[in-house]
Amino acid sequence: MIVANTALKIWIATLVTGLVLATSATVQAQDKVPWTHPGPLLPDSSNFVTASLLIASPGEAIYSQLGHAALRMECPVHNLDFCFSFEEEAGMGGIMKFFVGRTDAHMMAVPTAEFLKGFRHDGRQVTQYELNLTLHEKQELWRLLDNDYVDEDMRHFNFLQNNCSSVSLMAIENVVVDETIDFNGWPEQFKLNNGAIFKSVSTSWLEFLGVTFFGTESDIYWKQEQRVAPGLLPQVLKKAEIVDAEGNRRPVTTGEKELLPLKNKLNFEAVTPTWVFGMMLLVVVLITLAQLKWKLQWLGRVLDVLLMALVTAAGLFLIYTSFVSGLFGKHWNWYLIPFNPLPLIIWLIWHKRKGFYKVYLLYTAVLALFIIATPLSEQLDLPHQLITATLAVRCCYNYYDGKRNAAAATITTKTNKKHNKNKK
Repeated sequence: MIVANTALKIWIATLVTGLVLATSATVQAQDKVPWTHPGPLLPDSSNFVTASLLIASPGEAIYSQLGHAALRMECPVHNLDFCFSFEEEAGMGGIMKFFVGRTDAHMMAVPTAEFLKGFRHDGRQVTQYELNLTLHEKQELWRLLDNDYVDEDMRHFNFLQNNCSSVSLMAIENVVVDETIDFNGWPEQFKLNNGAIFKSVSTSWLEFLGVTFFGTESDIYWKQEQRVAPGLLPQVLKKAEIVDAEGNRRPVTTGEKELLPLKNKLNFEAVTPTWVFGMMLLVVVLITLAQLKWKLQWLGRVLDVLLMALVTAAGLFLIYTSFVSGLFGKHWNWYLIPFNPLPLIIWLIWHKRKGFYKVYLLYTAVLALFIIATPLSEQLDLPHQLITATLAVRCCYNYYDGKRNAAAATITTKTNKKHNKNKK
C-alpha cells in the first residue's frame, strides 16, 4: 500500500510538472515574435536590418483611443529585435506634468515580444508595415533611435506636435537625407478643419474631450504631419513614395503583416456624452418642476450647489489648460463663457443684496445667446450645449423664484406699514 501511494504521488507530481512545463512552453511560443525576414542574408545585405512601423488599434483607456504607433527594428544575424516607442513619464508626478504640458518623453527601446504583451493582454490588434528604406537608411534609423534622437524642444509630450505618430514619422523623414518623401496628397479627412476632424473620430467621448480642450484650435488647420493619428498613419504612408535625386520613385512601405489579431471589439458608444448630458438636463428640468409644484427648495439648493461647484471646477481647469498649460496649445476657449469661476465670485459678494435675482436673468440671456451661436464655431456642439441649457434652466428658475420672493417681500412690507399706520 505504501509503495502504491508513493507511486501515485510521483505520478501526480510528474503530471503537474508536465502541465506546468507545457503551459510555460505555450506561453513562450505565444510571446515569440517571428522575424520579418527569417531567411539567409541576401548577397546585397539588404535584409541585414529590417525597419517597420507598428500600429496598435484603439484601447479602452481614453488616452489610448486613437491607437499607438511605434517603430520595430530587427537584425536576425545578431538576434536583435526591438520596438522604439515614444513614451511619457509614469507615476503621479508624471500625471501632474502631463496636465501642465511638461511631461518628459523619449524613445524607449523595448524587446518586441515584451512590447506586444500589453496589447495581447488587452486584445488589441497590432499590424506591422515594413518600411522600404535602403540598408544605410535603416542602419541610420536604428542609430538615431538608439541615441534617442528627439530634440530637447520636443521632449515634452503634447497633442499638437509631440506624439507617437508625429515622432515616428519625423524619424523616418530624418533618415531620408538625400531623398524626399512625396505623400501624393493627403486623405480627404485632412482637408477638414480641426473641429470637423474631431467630430469624425470613432468615439464620441474622444470627440467631446477634443472640442472641449482644443478651444479655437478646433476652428483652424494645423500642419498635416501634426494631424496624423496612429490609425491614419498607414493610410498616409501607403500612398507615399520616396523620391531620389534622379526622380526615381519607390513606395514607402512594402509589406503588411498582422502581429496580433483583434480580440477585443470595443464599444465606445454604449453611453454617449449626448445621452449623459441629455439625461442630466431632463433630471434638472424635473427637479425644477418639483420645486414649482411642491416647494422642494432644499432639493433645488443642493442641485444649485452641485452645479456651481462643477461650473467653477470646469472653468478653473479650462483657464489653466487654455492659458497656462501647453498641452493643448494656448488659445481662447469658447466654453469659458458658460463655465468659469465668475458666477461663484459674484454670488459670494452680492447674493445678499436686494435685486440680486436680476443677475440670474442676465446670465440666462448670456447662456441662451451661447446656445444660439452653435453654428458659428466648430468647437460648439450638442453635448456641451445640453450642459449650457441645464445651467440656463436653473438660472431662469432662480430669477423667477427671486422675483417672486421680492414681490412677496414688497407686499409684506406694504402690509406691515399699513398695519403700523392703522395702529397709530
